Amino acid sequence: MKHRLLSSTVAFVFVLVALCVAGSLASTTAVAGEPALPIVFVHGATGSAAQYETQAMRWASNNWPKPVTGIDRTSSSSATLNPMLDAFFDAVMAETGDSQIYVVAHSLGTSLMVNYLNSSPERSARVAKYINIDGAQGTAPLYNCPGNPAPVNCLNIARNPNSTMGPNNIHPVDYGHTQAVTSDESFVWQYEFLTGKEPATTLVLPEPPGRVEIAGRALNYPANTGIEGATVRLYEVNSATGARKFSTPDAEVVVDATGNFGPWPVNGQQRYEINVIRQSATGTDQRHFYYEPFIRSDYLLRLNIAPTDSTLSQTIWQYKGPHTGVSVVRAKEWWGDNPVNPNNVDKLYITTTTLYGVVEAGNVVTGGTAPHTALTISMLMFDVGNDGITHTDALLPLGPFLAGLDVYMPAPADPANGKITFASQQRPQGTDLPQQVINTPNWSMDTDHFMTVTFRDWVQDINTWGECKRAKPSPCK
Repeated sequence: MKHRLLSSTVAFVFVLVALCVAGSLASTTAVAGEPALPIVFVHGATGSAAQYETQAMRWASNNWPKPVTGIDRTSSSSATLNPMLDAFFDAVMAETGDSQIYVVAHSLGTSLMVNYLNSSPERSARVAKYINIDGAQGTAPLYNCPGNPAPVNCLNIARNPNSTMGPNNIHPVDYGHTQAVTSDESFVWQYEFLTGKEPATTLVLPEPPGRVEIAGRALNYPANTGIEGATVRLYEVNSATGARKFSTPDAEVVVDATGNFGPWPVNGQQRYEINVIRQSATGTDQRHFYYEPFIRSDYLLRLNIAPTDSTLSQTIWQYKGPHTGVSVVRAKEWWGDNPVNPNNVDKLYITTTTLYGVVEAGNVVTGGTAPHTALTISMLMFDVGNDGITHTDALLPLGPFLAGLDVYMPAPADPANGKITFASQQRPQGTDLPQQVINTPNWSMDTDHFMTVTFRDWVQDINTWGECKRAKPSPCK
């Protein structure tokens, strides 16, 4: 199916707000004790609104009646960004009829928000409450963190025990930088601060399979501009192989300058591939995005692809050959070692199966590839040197939050004639957390294919509508 998309940034804001309202449950009652206002996330360096994807679904699981969304910044300059924030915030409020919003900012986004809040009383007055996560410290925003006797309208969540902003500070121990935004504990802190009470659940509650839909943006990484003219397709896939069930896509759109796609209906018990096809100076480039099942409507999907002429792309594609290239992503740091707690580490096993046999890369998350001191969110893997050998002790520097790994996943044919199994054992080890598994075809870099495999940053016992309804007591109504 084809969808006509709005072309301007502000128009996109209105579309996104409408999607987020539709994605919340039907309640329109304000949370007791505090007003229910829209929540806007402001991300850090090289990030996007996707860092708040999990929390947006948790807010919806708690019947939050207002939009929970995020801005995809295209600038860090206050001269450019502050008017951009004005337009985004005003569009959200215009859509809902509110005169204020709540803002959650992370990393570099906190410094940008402090600058915004201090730039004028009018701007600061837009923000009823502000949550500052693992970033700026010391400087209290004009309106939000004055302390006694004024109300405390600011919460600071920071891993550094010496980081303060106003009188209301939480310092999580043995947390990753992005984990400080996305964890279930962080959701509780955020929810209690904004509402004055505990959330009913920290689960991402499944919806009936027929009610789930997805939407998002296809973006140039890290500029966050839309990949104008790209074709975005949705395919239902076989969970055991990752192969498409049908040759005709379930949905399709040629995106405009916003990069916006969806909303598309999906079955919350099935698995999907989102395929992005774009033209470049060297021909057609295809990216394949794979996920765990979409058990709840998700409107903050971000399909991030580096431009073909970027240093990142050129570094990767110099190793083009008969093997698979993949970015394995999670909104929680990958840790291969941990001096604080040796059990609080991750494992990721990769196995490629083709007509010619099985190639096991083993566990690729080690102290060498994903050290505790790093902020690794995305592990980009391909056969460095085209030698057909995996070297998990060798790192290729690719930029902040990225790790380049030399992992050989054979892909000798086009179309793909095998499968790759990605099996993640999320930290901490030695627990009963279930393993997360995503199977994909072995697309070949030799024919300009690349993949992104996205794992949830959360693991929970309830993962289907049926499981949720059978739970006693059931959190799904």
